[in-house]
Amino acid sequence: MIDQQGGGARGRSRSSRSQGRVRSSLAAPVLDGIRAVVEPLPEAVLVADAAGAIRLTNDAADRLFGASPVRTADDLLSRFETTTALDAEASRPASARTMVSPRHQPNTWFRLDRASLGEGEDAATIYVLRDVTATPDLGPEREAFLGVLSHELRTPLTTIYAGSSVLARRPWLSPPASRTLARDISSEAARLYDLVENLLVIARLERRILQPLDEAVDIGRAVESAVRLTTERFPDARVTSLGTTAAPRVRGDATYVEQACRNLLMAALRAPAGGEESDVTIRIDVDAIADEVAVRVLDRGPALVDGEGERLYDLPTATAGGRLSTAGVGPYVARQAVEAMGGRAWARNRRGGGVEMGFALRGDPVAPAA
Repeated sequence: MIDQQGGGARGRSRSSRSQGRVRSSLAAPVLDGIRAVVEPLPEAVLVADAAGAIRLTNDAADRLFGASPVRTADDLLSRFETTTALDAEASRPASARTMVSPRHQPNTWFRLDRASLGEGEDAATIYVLRDVTATPDLGPEREAFLGVLSHELRTPLTTIYAGSSVLARRPWLSPPASRTLARDISSEAARLYDLVENLLVIARLERRILQPLDEAVDIGRAVESAVRLTTERFPDARVTSLGTTAAPRVRGDATYVEQACRNLLMAALRAPAGGEESDVTIRIDVDAIADEVAVRVLDRGPALVDGEGERLYDLPTATAGGRLSTAGVGPYVARQAVEAMGGRAWARNRRGGGVEMGFALRGDPVAPAA
């Protein structure tokens, strides 16, 4: 339990195992009073002082954030994505209640209660996190996610089953018809393979065991491999790659870098502009000042409306429309993998039409250019 100033003997002994000491004006008697209330609670409780530094946590919070202790209130809130406000209290300045989901742990939800106490130097904000994943209130959210996954799985399985049945029962089909069916089966089998790969990443996220390698990765080779596999899935699409021949290497995991490239390409190709032929460019850019290497996927699809830039990387829902309805789970998996490798992802509209989806990873300081 964090206890930066004073407090009981147990608080002081646990402070040495927690975070570094942070000077604050929140008085020890105030912490003692709060500690007596929050310590036995089963919910995770964190207390921040007026400056936003976390001054106190209970056992449940220590277990929840044991691998990466929370330093500040902003640090705490940055680890979650807000789903919805749960009640009218959210409009009150001293109290708020929202539903949040950990950024790197899908299908897990917490109710976040926030309350302000005291004034001036003794002001404190108390954050309470209650795991509500298994409660009946979240039935619709879980059902919606399962419905999206069922649709994602059903589409390729239906094509594979129907096509293979026709080939098995009608051996007299003409060679062109047989080739068309075989191509459709192969394409949907590849799509099913991609989906299974993405679901494996989601499963690792849920179990908190997604641990990418930290090694030098030839990002130019990863992009070219992603382009080759993607054009096999979409033989009529035009995909142009730029900047791959002399791209510097990055730090990350080659498997996840290629998967992120492929997922963003797939999402772009599934959002064609008004029936026009798909035309996508994937480009590698180097930012020497930030020591980053960026991969940008540029398409000519419909523009993102307000708020879709962030939600494009969320898990899809059954009510999603526009580009969000066609992207699938690929962008979500891409962002999670990139962030696990220490990078960042974004989506924004392009001047002149279309959308840019991209990610950036740290450059490798030792490895030579590809």
